[in-house]
Amino acid sequence: MSAIERIISIITPEQCRLCNKQGCAVCDECWVKNVSFRRPACFWCNTLTPIGQTCTRCRYKTSVSGTTIPFRLQDIVKESIYELKYHGNRSMAKFLAQKMAATIPQLDYDIIGFVPSVGKSQRKRGYNQAEMLAEELAKLYNLPKKKLLLRTNHTDQIGLNRSERLLSVQNNFISRSNCYGKTILLVDDVITTGATLSECSNTLKQAGAKRVWGIAIAKK
Repeated sequence: MSAIERIISIITPEQCRLCNKQGCAVCDECWVKNVSFRRPACFWCNTLTPIGQTCTRCRYKTSVSGTTIPFRLQDIVKESIYELKYHGNRSMAKFLAQKMAATIPQLDYDIIGFVPSVGKSQRKRGYNQAEMLAEELAKLYNLPKKKLLLRTNHTDQIGLNRSERLLSVQNNFISRSNCYGKTILLVDDVITTGATLSECSNTLKQAGAKRVWGIAIAKK
């Protein structure tokens, strides 16, 4: 937390969005009562797997080794993501990263990366919410956070099915560094079909990554 953020937290202490308890974005009691948890599953087909690995049927469809997606996109989770995405709330990023970290499999990650945002969106907001989450996770895990990918193109994906999304994101990313032999934790806020995460993983694997494990707060 920066000096300015500390001063603001003293002057206007944060309150739980549900019960007004001070000192937290959402208190633990309200969070547990109001979230819908997801069981570990293949992000591609939703088949249940022990820790969220990509199932055997889908491994030829995507290079993502597995994903951690702990919550459903409902109620307080959806509201919290909105607060992060559209208001750049740093304390919310920290709070959500803590909730995400509690569910991540221990796989000896080397680097924490993040899915690049659309250029015009980041310019308008001034930040990338996935990068904010990655920064907080990097602090929790004491790992380097790196901008591993650049987005070279963007096609509006609203209303597209998975096949159409896969085509729309092909070759939309380039690697900024050599990832040879690295196990990467790749962060996003929400996963819809998984097409973007999959293409990011393909790019990192082409740059030499050994394994890419995805993580997001929720899945649509």
